[in-house]
Amino acid sequence: MRLLHIIYALLFLMLPACTPTARQEAAQIPYDSLRNGDIVFRRGCSYTSYIVLAGQENHNYSHIGIVQHTDSGWCVIHSVNDEPDHPADFDRVKIEKIERFFAPARATNGEIMHTWLHEETIARMSQQALRLVKDSVRFDASFDTADNSRLYCTELIYFLYKNSGVDITEGRRTPVGILSFPDEIIFPCDIYENKKLKSYYKF
Repeated sequence: MRLLHIIYALLFLMLPACTPTARQEAAQIPYDSLRNGDIVFRRGCSYTSYIVLAGQENHNYSHIGIVQHTDSGWCVIHSVNDEPDHPADFDRVKIEKIERFFAPARATNGEIMHTWLHEETIARMSQQALRLVKDSVRFDASFDTADNSRLYCTELIYFLYKNSGVDITEGRRTPVGILSFPDEIIFPCDIYENKKLKSYYKF
């Protein structure tokens, strides 16, 4: 049954988004607690999100990003498909306000976690993440973790931590091994299970 769920997940992962169960109220984001490098998870309310969830066992989130403070306030850097900012936009690594990341139309629930990395490491990681945004690195629709020229959502976080000398997944992968996809993919659960990440906000 789980294999069937994963097959459906990967066959239809690029389906257009819809929001049949979107929340009505905004998340009460704890701005005073936010730090650069925090990891954010959300459970989306699109078809894509439900399909990603089907590929994981007992996990509540379908998407992930990393927190970054800018001149315009607290933002999230993430690699996402099917969320264009304008008609000519393409799937890519992007930065947007944290309120938009957790908007009712995009998240039925979510969570924010502190990282354990030192400030100097977080600063270097933040600069690299901002460069990826500036370079408009495309979303990796092939889900090839070995190729960093394009990045899917969890691959982005893995890539940033790996370049800081840390494997945030601790070697975890979710087996797939069907069609033209890799045998294993990094799912949100593979990062969430790192016990060094400390949760401090859920909705």
